[in-house]
Amino acid sequence: MSTTVETDVHVRPVTRELADFIAGFRYEDLPAEVVEMAKRCVLDSLACGVYGSRTPWVEAVVRTVEQWGEAKVASAWGLEAKAGYLGAAMINGTAAQGYELDDCHDQSMSHYGAGVIPTVLALAEAFGPFTGTQIITAVVAGYEVGTRVGNTVSPSMFHRGFHPCGPTSTFAAAAATAKLLGLDPEQTLHAIALAGSSAAGLMAAQFGAMAKRFHSGKAAMNGIIAALSAREGLTGIRDVLEAPYGGFCSTYASEYALDYAVDGLGQHWEILRNGFKQYSSLASSHTTVDALRAIMRKHGVTADDVEHVHVETTEMVKVHCGWPYVYNGETIQAQMNMFFTGATTLIDGTAFIDGYTDERLDDPRVLDLASRFDCVVAPDLDALGKDEMRAVRVTLTTTSGESYTESVTYRSGHWKNPITDEDLSAKFHDLIERILTREAANTIESIVRNLEHEHEPAPALAASLQTLREA
Repeated sequence: MSTTVETDVHVRPVTRELADFIAGFRYEDLPAEVVEMAKRCVLDSLACGVYGSRTPWVEAVVRTVEQWGEAKVASAWGLEAKAGYLGAAMINGTAAQGYELDDCHDQSMSHYGAGVIPTVLALAEAFGPFTGTQIITAVVAGYEVGTRVGNTVSPSMFHRGFHPCGPTSTFAAAAATAKLLGLDPEQTLHAIALAGSSAAGLMAAQFGAMAKRFHSGKAAMNGIIAALSAREGLTGIRDVLEAPYGGFCSTYASEYALDYAVDGLGQHWEILRNGFKQYSSLASSHTTVDALRAIMRKHGVTADDVEHVHVETTEMVKVHCGWPYVYNGETIQAQMNMFFTGATTLIDGTAFIDGYTDERLDDPRVLDLASRFDCVVAPDLDALGKDEMRAVRVTLTTTSGESYTESVTYRSGHWKNPITDEDLSAKFHDLIERILTREAANTIESIVRNLEHEHEPAPALAASLQTLREA
């Protein structure tokens, strides 16, 4: 029995349009605010990666990479280890997403810092010299492709069970590599095309698997392989995004909108819709954290006062994190769970890294508070747009019978509710100075803030990223 697949010759060639744009734009085409945002993304990703480097999942990846026998040409952040550029990208990408601290582009439901920044800096160190403007341009290319591909399939891809960071960051890393290494439009097309055949990541990892940490690191490595293979003449699916059968969008999503991939190229920059995290949990729990913090601040409520917390939200948030917390020994399960994160917020007043230590994962007080949460889908919130897909309405009832309700549409750090540069800098120093010296932290921040004027920043960044505090 044979099957005939009908193809539509009138489908917009978005893969080609995206590749032509990435190959063609120059640093001089970037608005000043895009350059500044790219530098924020670099700064935040470095801090997240340095802090994440000391986790068991990153240690496992380091041991794996050491067995590959690569020439040691690039640095592992926050460690003394060197690796090949593929290994370094995988290590640093895993580390940057290693503690749920990394940046977040809300509409595409993905975190591109962990896929793009390790890619660009590993290649810049291994293949340099590259100027700061070349690094910025490559970073923007990566974010632009990753976010736009993500926008086309979000949130349908998530609901099918794919973890967006793995698939879409593979495209992002391929585009960043193509831009940094100067691939021509045809080579860039095939870099994107081959990325589509390399994209992977499963959402069930959120329930308790280190695998989620490694999705961005693997995406960084796979994106580099895709672009380098394209440079050497390997061809991919030329219409990988729009192909109606076996293409990326048609395979990964039941609903998708191809125009998101290319509309406004060069006028509308998706990197400007990137956001940052104040809490070390999944972004879909952050509106609940914000709501609880507001209730505590306004009404003086403490953890001991809480009888019940009722969270109304969207279908995406409920699926993503609104499920009962049952301890299984995996940090990721706690960080991906709204109820655990909410309980941590009630106890600590926030949900940062110290709320997710091994000792806290089965703390009886946390478990008791987490059991007092429930989560339901609210039709009015579920009907909102993609930028509002994390909206919540939280009602906290106290043991004495009072009820307080707080609504949050945009999480703190969302591009419509951004955190300040001062807060971003404070987060950078808090994270990075736990591993590196203060002098190294200051040097890294200075280089990144001045990146467009740096002649060859990668070696100095690499050295500082391995200037460790004394034990």
